[in-house]
Amino acid sequence: MHLNKMKKLTILNKKTYLMIFLLVFLIFFVVLFKKPKEKKINSQEFRYEEIIKKINAKKNQDLSTIEKFIIENKNIYGTLSSLFLAKEYILDNNLDKAFIQLNNSLKYTKEENLKNILKLRMARIKIQQNKNQDAMKILEKIKDDSWISIVENIKGDIFMKNKDIKKAKLAWEKSKYFQQSNASKEMINMKINQIKK
Repeated sequence: MHLNKMKKLTILNKKTYLMIFLLVFLIFFVVLFKKPKEKKINSQEFRYEEIIKKINAKKNQDLSTIEKFIIENKNIYGTLSSLFLAKEYILDNNLDKAFIQLNNSLKYTKEENLKNILKLRMARIKIQQNKNQDAMKILEKIKDDSWISIVENIKGDIFMKNKDIKKAKLAWEKSKYFQQSNASKEMINMKINQIKK
């Protein structure tokens, strides 16, 4: 009887050791194979931060390095770098290069909100270049209703530049209707009130 009890305990101990061994092995396996992916993401994030520092430091000689990073990283880091680089080009009044940069990023960006941000920036560049029809065409491509207030606000600005006061007012009224922010509503009201004067 005592011998049977000992055998059962031995078998139970062996099973426990086996379970612990398998659990340790599984944890080791998961950690071992998950690490490289994390390292790759961390390295992209680190390179992205370095690129942004270079842009902010206005090291013009490094713009080719930044462009290379964007070409190699057709992901969110590449898109964000592209937005920063385009901003730098705009500040240097190099609107064509800024537009090309944003348009290239638009081709591989998958996230819809990020695409809409790129399109809005591209439309603003076209407005700066007095290519209002091109800007309108870009704005028409933004189909997401959550962007309607911003789109209509910009359309109102374009109509105003074209001296089409009636359409400008309608666009701004529509923008105000969909706007959530009170401060933004006030700014739109200021534009509308300027028309009345």
